Amino acid sequence: MSTSTSTITSTSTSTSTSTSGIRSMGPYQVCDSIWMTPVWRTDAPELFRILNIDKRISEGLYSSKMTFPFPETGAVSFTERHERQRIERGVVNSWAIRGSATGHIIGIFALGPFDHGEDIEPCRSEAEEKMLSCGDLGYWISPEHEGKGIMTRVVVFALTKMARQEFGYDRVHSEAWVENAGSRRVMERAGMRPTVGVPCFVPKFNATKEIAHYIIDV
Repeated sequence: MSTSTSTITSTSTSTSTSTSGIRSMGPYQVCDSIWMTPVWRTDAPELFRILNIDKRISEGLYSSKMTFPFPETGAVSFTERHERQRIERGVVNSWAIRGSATGHIIGIFALGPFDHGEDIEPCRSEAEEKMLSCGDLGYWISPEHEGKGIMTRVVVFALTKMARQEFGYDRVHSEAWVENAGSRRVMERAGMRPTVGVPCFVPKFNATKEIAHYIIDV
């Protein structure tokens, strides 16, 4: 599939209409060369390019919408969906990872409420005998930027500077396919500890995948 961006038209988002009153907009400076800001519509061309570099991002994610090849229309709808959700919810739960506050998107980091579902027992504090407020983090990064420690720094930043301070979480969960050694290393380096994962059927792979589940109290 061609990675030409000529057919994508991106519209800049007006901060006066889309960011007023929305929490957790940032920008967050993780370090000199790593920033997190909201996903903008103008990210669509670069998003389309990096999602078509190879299959690694698609194969690392559950979402049936994250395919390879990834369509141009999908890149546009992805950015528009992020804008719509933060306006509707009044809070940002997914951020673009960038090399500077205004640089190109190189990855995505997400931190939102964790859904225990039917298979995972609700988290409870044994000491205080209360239910814990739980968050769920997820991420992906362009294959061009793998192996540089970027995602580990982002996850550590989110766990120490955002999870409790911005969202009031007591515990944060995260998951990766068992075979995704790189993603598991990120969580382990960030101090997360492994717990029991629940296998799940993934329609886009037509297969049941084993999940590595990690948690950390913040």
